[in-house]
Amino acid sequence: MERRVRLVVGLLLVGALLALSVPLALALADRRTAALAVERDRQLVALAELGAREGDVVAAVERYHELYGEDVLVTDAGGAVVAAAGSLDVDAAEVADAVRVGLVGQPSPALERVLPWSGAEPLRSAVAFEDGEVAALALLRVDTGDAAADVARGWAWVLLVGVLLMLAALGLARWLSRWAVRPVRSLESAARDLAAGGRGDAVLASGPPELRGLVDEFNRMVEVVQRSLDDQRRLVADASHQLRNPLAAVRLRADSLGRHLHESGAATHAGLTAELERLERLLDQLMRLARAQESGTSGVAGARAPQARGPLARVLAERVEAWAPAFDAAGQTVAVEGSVPDVEVARDDLEQVLDVVLDNAVRHAGAGAAVVLRAAVSGAASSGLVVVELDDDGPGLAEGEWERAAERFWRGSDDPHGSGLGLAIARELLLAAGGDLVVGPAPRGGVLVRITHPVDGGLS
Repeated sequence: MERRVRLVVGLLLVGALLALSVPLALALADRRTAALAVERDRQLVALAELGAREGDVVAAVERYHELYGEDVLVTDAGGAVVAAAGSLDVDAAEVADAVRVGLVGQPSPALERVLPWSGAEPLRSAVAFEDGEVAALALLRVDTGDAAADVARGWAWVLLVGVLLMLAALGLARWLSRWAVRPVRSLESAARDLAAGGRGDAVLASGPPELRGLVDEFNRMVEVVQRSLDDQRRLVADASHQLRNPLAAVRLRADSLGRHLHESGAATHAGLTAELERLERLLDQLMRLARAQESGTSGVAGARAPQARGPLARVLAERVEAWAPAFDAAGQTVAVEGSVPDVEVARDDLEQVLDVVLDNAVRHAGAGAAVVLRAAVSGAASSGLVVVELDDDGPGLAEGEWERAAERFWRGSDDPHGSGLGLAIARELLLAAGGDLVVGPAPRGGVLVRITHPVDGGLS
């Protein structure tokens, strides 16, 4: 919008300046042309009168030619040359016609407008009368060079003043447009920060009065949204924390009952214990999700605590080694494929994310599945993105489930006991760092999990 405002204002200013400058420039040219015509007519009349009185016209003609450098010719009433200076030849057709027309008393035509590029040298004449009859004629070839130079200088000043006025007006238009658009830019920045998980700092109510009401309403909306989000996160964290104690008491009582149960109640007790364990895992993951969301907000605001860093190859190798027994127990294999870029990464968040995706692979890839980890760097090695991919050759997901895989509380059809929070937590951690987690079909038929995060910053 700001650019369009400047364009419209600039076009209007150009049109206004042209509408003023062009007539002014032409008026300057007309004024100088008229001044030249009046001056030459006055001098021609004086020379013609000298010729009519039989004065020292020859000396006057020669003096005029010496001063102005213009060709002069004076004739009597019969057209005979009385005095001449320069290259005017009475036998030349143009000169003869001008003499004949002048001697019959017809005035010279008006001078054409002198412009900076004018190079014409028109003939101009004047006559002197005696007893009502033409007594002498003075003919002059007018040099318009000095007049054209004067017009060029006048136009240069007009152009200079116009350019200065244009620059001043454009500067004023730029300031006005920025002042008018400043609240909109602040709203855009605050909205982007809020959408990215930030606090959406209040926008200063500046600019035109028409926008101040919008800014005030936006600030109130941000306060309501932030209060709602904070209450939601606090509710999740507080509820998870408060439920742990009664859940632990129930778990303790259930374990105590195990020694006193009849064989017919053993299956029911085992089911109760399994559900209690599932509930404990769910509460743990809810706590992790609340912390991940809080971490995301801090990350956008630039207040995340620094994390320990380590080589990417070592982080991947340690995670594979830690999960190898679980893969062996499930009849699966896991390995790092290809070379790993020599870059430093933040260990804490990346290890948590890898634990989530490796745990999912153990539970969903199926017996005999081969799980492969690959790593690469997109962009510069110091400021690009680390890309870690995990894929398997298991059964994968059903059609329509890929987009929902990282949603909160969504569980696949083959996982009735999961919480549906693992990938959601991992994605929150990565988003907080400026990365992302995407789930899609693997080339080998199973699941492909693509993890990205910045090499420098983000997770660090």
